[in-house]
Amino acid sequence: MLLDTGDGNYLEMSSGGPDEPKPEGAFVHVALRTPDVDKAIERARAAGAEVTVAPKDVVIAAEPPLPVRLAFFKGPDGEVIELFAQDQT
Repeated sequence: MLLDTGDGNYLEMSSGGPDEPKPEGAFVHVALRTPDVDKAIERARAAGAEVTVAPKDVVIAAEPPLPVRLAFFKGPDGEVIELFAQDQT
């Protein structure tokens, strides 16, 4: 589920993931908006991050549908970090 925060940002809420308890303060996935996904993912890769999904264009099922460019990499504790840019066309 995507919640529009009213300032051009979104809060994505999802269920699922591993059933085992997570340590306090841990999270599984965070999404960060950036103006240039390709440039940001290359900076993450250069810093030693493992890129798990290369930049690609997708349409998020929301109302209205949300076209974005996104990529994913692993954070230092294995968390999934998503980079996305909203299509401005």
